[in-house]
Amino acid sequence: MMPSSELPADAIICDMTLPQGPAGPLETPLFDDVMLARSRLGVTFTSVTIASDELAGSEILRWIAAARHYFLSRPDRFVFVEKASDIRTARAQRKTAVNLHFQGSNPVLGDLKLVEAYRRLGVGHMLLAYNYRNLAGDGCHERADGGLSQFGRELIAEMQRVGMIVDLSHVGTRTAMEAVEVATRPVIISHSNSKAVFDHDRNVPDDLVKAVAATGGVIGVNGVGLFLSAARHDISAGLIARHVQHFADLVGADHVGIGMDSVPDVRTFLELFARKNADRYRVGGYLQSQTPQFAGPEVIPQIAEILLRSGWTSAEVRGFLGENWLRVMKAAW
Repeated sequence: MMPSSELPADAIICDMTLPQGPAGPLETPLFDDVMLARSRLGVTFTSVTIASDELAGSEILRWIAAARHYFLSRPDRFVFVEKASDIRTARAQRKTAVNLHFQGSNPVLGDLKLVEAYRRLGVGHMLLAYNYRNLAGDGCHERADGGLSQFGRELIAEMQRVGMIVDLSHVGTRTAMEAVEVATRPVIISHSNSKAVFDHDRNVPDDLVKAVAATGGVIGVNGVGLFLSAARHDISAGLIARHVQHFADLVGADHVGIGMDSVPDVRTFLELFARKNADRYRVGGYLQSQTPQFAGPEVIPQIAEILLRSGWTSAEVRGFLGENWLRVMKAAW
């Protein structure tokens, strides 16, 4: 085991959710600073949100093109990921690996032919729904979860055919369980915490966690204060580690990872996005606080230290930091 004050020397850190980006409605004015900071903190791979259900529209292709231009025009800093091995290449070259994801399937616009096009443009995983009902199924804030639609079943089949990972964060429990039933490859929950540790609609119940793990998938723990505890503002590494440990005790350390969902520029998020799109946060307590709290990647070494001190092996911690995600990516991409 490595000393508890250090990350395993060969660790690759993969963060499956950064909900701000270089283009589109989630464009962050200081995005370059955000990515530089993540690089300094040792984050090897970041999956960047490019659109969501409420932000779908005819401009999606422009947003993807602008994001690709941002990353591909900086080859000295970034590797745009097409296959899992690109992440190891980025690590060897001391660069940051990136690709894109959708938080919700509305960007498909009901046309399954678009799935392969988006995948070829770098969309590596996609949530089926974002909080509310769409063509595929229901989100986690629907009062009555009607389950997966026929379109949702066809969407999953097409996503898995072209190598786009099915993501069940923000998805209603019944819809998610039915998605697992029809999936033929590993599915993931990219950025959700444990409902058993803290009961919030955005958190996931144990039965769903077990079902996802049974596919070979991974659950990524986030650092959003609202989803960590009733304290709302506690984003400590110790509290995040409680959710990690619960998942590990339930399904094994091989099925837990990182999806920080960190918002480094909270002012922009609140003033330019969240309050102007308040309908997407109308339940769940999202806008009750004027100062929402998001842990950033700076807590990752602290979480790793806590896990090592609690008895995790160095190999288990490497898995949590990134190797577990790489296993799923290799199977899909």
